[in-house]
Amino acid sequence: MAGGAPRVSCPTARSPGRLQPAAPLTFFVLALFAALAALALWNRRRHLRLKAACSAAFARCYAATSPPPAFEMAYSYGEPVFQVLFASPAAMAGAADANAAFLREIDDLCKARGRRRQFKAQRAVFFQHPPAAEPVVVHCCETMRAQVGKTIVHQPQSRDYGLKPAIAGATPLAIAHCPWCGSPLPPPAAQQAG
Repeated sequence: MAGGAPRVSCPTARSPGRLQPAAPLTFFVLALFAALAALALWNRRRHLRLKAACSAAFARCYAATSPPPAFEMAYSYGEPVFQVLFASPAAMAGAADANAAFLREIDDLCKARGRRRQFKAQRAVFFQHPPAAEPVVVHCCETMRAQVGKTIVHQPQSRDYGLKPAIAGATPLAIAHCPWCGSPLPPPAAQQAG
């Protein structure tokens, strides 16, 4: 050991161009993650395009219908399903031509969406109306209508509105205004009587 400091060799030192043994696995996981993220983004864009096209078809078909029915789109086992809710059986019967036109448009828009079997709009579009004995409840906005039963509890007999509790069995938190559009909700029947 003449002339200077001793040479120390580090067992973990690697040559600059050589990959570590775990690097191929890391690259594979990153590539898989990137591919899954790209697939999710592609599916989301595809869904948004289809939803916009179906909403436009609904608006075209029911433009002359008064009052217009409510429209909701969802997915069941990866295939789109649609609910068209009319205010009464008479309104549904009066829109028979619009219903047929909507079925044709949905068939054209979704014909390539079937996975195991060919997509048929007759299986995926549900035309509904409330039973004759059940009163039709008109909510302040479409978002409120869509959220009743999900995040909003509504009792039509007493006209009570409340936020659905997270704990099963707990009482709903009463609300006086719509959380989405801000309009005042009708007062409960018990409050009006008293």
